[in-house]
Amino acid sequence: MMTSKRFFVFLMIPMVFFADLASTQGQFINHYDSQVVEYHTNHGIVAHVQAIVKGTALLPCDLTPPTPNDSIVLIVWYKGKHTPIYSYDTRTSNNNAHRWQDVSLENRAFFRTMTEPSTLSIENIAENEEGEYRCRIDFMKSPTKNLKVILAVIVPPQKPKIIDEKGKEIETVAGPYEEGGDMKLTCIVTGGKPEPTIKWWRGEKLIDSTETHSGFQNVRSNQLVIKGLQRSDQHAAFTCQASNNNISQPVSATVSIEIYFRPLKVEILSSNQPFSADRMYEIPCQTFGSRPTAKISWWMDGVELKSDKFNYTQTDSADGNTSTSTLMFIPTRLDNDRMLTCRAVNPLVQGGLEENSIKLNVFYIPILHLSLGSNLNPDDIEEGDDVYFECKVNANPWAYKVLWKHNGQVMQQNQKAGIIMSNSDLALQGVSRNQAGNYTCVASNVEGDGDSNVVELKIMYKPICRSDHKRVYGVARHENAKILCEVESYPLPDSFKWSFNNTAETIEVPQTRYNSDVHHSSSTLSYTPVSELDYGTVMCWASNLAGRQLEPCVFHIIAAGKPDPPYNCSILNQTSDSLEVECVEGFDGGLTQYFQLEVYDEQNDILQINVSAKFPLFTVSGLEPGKMLKMMVYAANAKGHSEGITLEGFTLKVAEKQTVLSLGTRDQMEIAPILGILIGIVSALLCVTVIILAALKLRATRRDGSHAIRPGFLPVKEKATLPLRTETEDLYEMDDKNPDVVPANKVSFLFADSDYQLGSEVQTPGPNNSVAVNNEFEGQRIITPLSEAYVTRDRQYQPQHVTNEVTYAELSLARPNTLDTTKNVGNQFPTQKLRDESIIYAQIDHTKNHQPVSTLSAKPSPILSPVSSLFPVKPSMYHREVVTIRTPLMGCQQESCV
Repeated sequence: MMTSKRFFVFLMIPMVFFADLASTQGQFINHYDSQVVEYHTNHGIVAHVQAIVKGTALLPCDLTPPTPNDSIVLIVWYKGKHTPIYSYDTRTSNNNAHRWQDVSLENRAFFRTMTEPSTLSIENIAENEEGEYRCRIDFMKSPTKNLKVILAVIVPPQKPKIIDEKGKEIETVAGPYEEGGDMKLTCIVTGGKPEPTIKWWRGEKLIDSTETHSGFQNVRSNQLVIKGLQRSDQHAAFTCQASNNNISQPVSATVSIEIYFRPLKVEILSSNQPFSADRMYEIPCQTFGSRPTAKISWWMDGVELKSDKFNYTQTDSADGNTSTSTLMFIPTRLDNDRMLTCRAVNPLVQGGLEENSIKLNVFYIPILHLSLGSNLNPDDIEEGDDVYFECKVNANPWAYKVLWKHNGQVMQQNQKAGIIMSNSDLALQGVSRNQAGNYTCVASNVEGDGDSNVVELKIMYKPICRSDHKRVYGVARHENAKILCEVESYPLPDSFKWSFNNTAETIEVPQTRYNSDVHHSSSTLSYTPVSELDYGTVMCWASNLAGRQLEPCVFHIIAAGKPDPPYNCSILNQTSDSLEVECVEGFDGGLTQYFQLEVYDEQNDILQINVSAKFPLFTVSGLEPGKMLKMMVYAANAKGHSEGITLEGFTLKVAEKQTVLSLGTRDQMEIAPILGILIGIVSALLCVTVIILAALKLRATRRDGSHAIRPGFLPVKEKATLPLRTETEDLYEMDDKNPDVVPANKVSFLFADSDYQLGSEVQTPGPNNSVAVNNEFEGQRIITPLSEAYVTRDRQYQPQHVTNEVTYAELSLARPNTLDTTKNVGNQFPTQKLRDESIIYAQIDHTKNHQPVSTLSAKPSPILSPVSSLFPVKPSMYHREVVTIRTPLMGCQQESCV
């Protein structure tokens, strides 16, 4: 009895919860992949439970007693109406409920009383276990209660399969698709009870799709269509999801898509700088945005540059987004203004072609073509005709300069000479034969200089004699002489004519006497003098298409004689065993001459060497060193040799060998003389330096001593005067040339009211005026004015004591020792040679301040030269006019007298 009470108390707590649950209609309870739905009907409580196959089914059973204080005795579960499958019996003596289950459950069932409500849990539920279940509950007091549970076992669908528009199943990646194209994917789901619902997702976003009929039982399909694929759709993930319940996770399949893109852009990475012809350049071209990588090719004016002839390579970036091709290109001048194109092609995409072109600007050296004027016949140009050339220039950039050359020499424009030039034309007015030759034009631009073809200008002119032919022939009587007449002409001469002229007559030479070679522009006369009258002058004329030669070629036939001796001989390149002798050849006597050198030893007059040469240039070797030589030079021909020219020469001595006694002795012998010479030179220089310094010191001491005592006749602030030339124009000229002296004509009015003024004629000693001086010096004979001034200075000068410092300055002037007769204030006087001192003393007084102009003007103080004031001059003596200027130094209150 006590056991029944405890069991009843144990069941009271869950019964309260079952009572609350039973009062609710349509409540869903999820446990272990099962779903319970309870409904109240007239026949009791009916619960609908869903479970996933192979999952766990939870069958609820409400254990709440109808009456209070009642307890459960037995719980039995039935499948269908009468087949028990599980029991829970509390009628045991050990207070533990007895559990029993049918063998069909295979120990997969377990009744849980602690849950709300109590449930029968069946694991690994099978599809055939779906059906109606009944829970019978026996109470201690209350009547038995039956609860019906309808179990529905859900079968999930199989994993979806995704196929493309071609019917090919897609595992991971769909495509490839073209950019801008459409994508169609179909999701097929098999099985599932109830029938599943199919949805498409892009990432976490649900997208629209279309339900389709597969035509098979238990097979459902759904199609996804994406139109106008873009670059943003690349590698996008699309998921097909199928679900027929809200208990288990939906089944799904995910694929990503691959899209092929056309190239976005192609660019030739080359600057706008021009190219130089015949130089190699690396021209890169880059494209990006193509998938897969685009193939790059190069084209020139629509023609592909094959890689076997033009070297270019392609490299792709690691991500395949960028491709670069580098063209190794050597442009030529023919490539100028042509279009170079870089083309990127993705053949897997419609319209997958992009290209970029640049216009080549190729710089090249000017190409020139020179020709005569179109109206000229190059074979019919005579002297005096006007000729012009045309120079056609093909250059990039355009030539900034065009030069014209004649026989390799640059021509200059000379309109007076009839040479007129421009960048493309050359005109020659009144051409002469000297202007015949090769003409070229040269054009220059930044790439270099280009030469044109050579155009030969042929000018027809009458024959003229060659300047280098032999003009004098020495021929003996009855000797046959061959006289060669050579001319220059264009075209070549076609005939020659000879004549002989002597003092008596002129005779035309018959053609049988001479042979003419018109191909070599020459004619040879065979001439044999017999008597004195056969010596004279032979003349030769040539004729060509332009006419007959105007001035004949003149040859003098003289009696043959000995040649003249050579002259201007000199000895060159003398060594110990050789020397050279060079002379200038004289007249050959009318015959072919040669030259001979004889070398004698001057001491014993023995012939050393005898040398002959065609020209007077000899190289003598094999001589003995250190010899005095006498050399004789002759000129000789068939008539004999000339007088000899005597030369004296020598060969150099060979350096003497020295016997080395010992290293120390040799060094002493070599160093001792040199050291003595150096010591002597240094001593002499020191003595000269000491003498010069002593003389300079003595001179400076004398000057300092002469200035140590200031002359007593010069008061402080006295103005120093300069003796100048007496001519007024000379004075002005000197003032204008000396920037430190104020001109007299300017100072006269600037300092009219001050004591800074020029000395007047009255103040200047001269033949017409005099200056009052101390009687002590009157009547003295003037011998040396400078010495007398020094004597007077020593006698009369007493040092003046001043409170402030007085500075003395010495001015040395270079003066001429003689004076010529000059003008002095309009009068002329003879002038004797005078010797004046060249030192003028000036005193700078620091104590005296400058006075106003009005004060100074009231006290004019004419100042004279100390030398002039000391010595009166006789009327016959000439004295130069003295100009005195005192210029104040404004800043430091000093005065400078010049």
